[in-house]
Amino acid sequence: MTLLKELQVEDNILLQINFLKYAIVTVSLPAISLLWCFVTGIIFQFDQVNETVCKAQNIVPSISAVTGITPGAYVWRICIAIHCTPRFAVGFVHYNHYKKRAESISEKYRGLYLKLISLNFWIYQIENSCLVAVTYISNKENYPVHEKIFVVFMISCCCYMLLNTIIFKWSRSSPMTERELFSYKIKKYMWVLIMVSTAGLIYSFILHRFYCVPFAFSFFSACEYFIAYSNMAYHVSAYLEFSDLSVVYGRLHTVQIPNNTNGTSIGNGETKSIRRLRSREKGEKVH
Repeated sequence: MTLLKELQVEDNILLQINFLKYAIVTVSLPAISLLWCFVTGIIFQFDQVNETVCKAQNIVPSISAVTGITPGAYVWRICIAIHCTPRFAVGFVHYNHYKKRAESISEKYRGLYLKLISLNFWIYQIENSCLVAVTYISNKENYPVHEKIFVVFMISCCCYMLLNTIIFKWSRSSPMTERELFSYKIKKYMWVLIMVSTAGLIYSFILHRFYCVPFAFSFFSACEYFIAYSNMAYHVSAYLEFSDLSVVYGRLHTVQIPNNTNGTSIGNGETKSIRRLRSREKGEKVH
């Protein structure tokens, strides 16, 4: 009796994007647009972007200031809209990737592992959602709401980076490859940098809000930029785990192939075998 194996192969591919390009383009949108907003704000709207509530001296504008005024606000909002949409999809990629690795976790801790990757997924989606919300609800339009969303964003950002780093290490039961080790180092260093920057941000915010210390808000703003770019570097490290993957738009075609038969086994001749099987299904002559 011949054993049959089902195989899903790509059929009628309309679009295929390498994950490295996908990651670079996605992260470049906020990185470049934020830099553009900062430079143009400093050059053309210096007094406006450096204005503070208590009128203390300030030379470094906050992210909310440079991205909350036009024309920079238009560029920032467009780029964030394009940036966040594919990021929601990446959340599912991470979740399914970790879920497949659950088999390498001992049965004693597998239940906890599955709960943590679910929690990690939702924290990631909250972070991404807050980024959209804090972008479109500016501090100029509604400061109380903007401030609260920013706080939730910071909490979810720090929690996700810590939890995801732990899960990443935990899901590698065998010694990590050089690529995985490099990705793990980036994650650790970026999390440490963002925590140090968060501590500096909170300290400088207190000095500015309650004591109106000159240039305290400048230090607060500098910490914001460190947090933003550390967060981007952390997320772009995902390309190291999925560098061999592609984002594909097309139709999956399921075929059944004989197992352990000449010319149709899974291996180097896989593509040729699939073409032959398709030809047989269509009644065409096979060479």
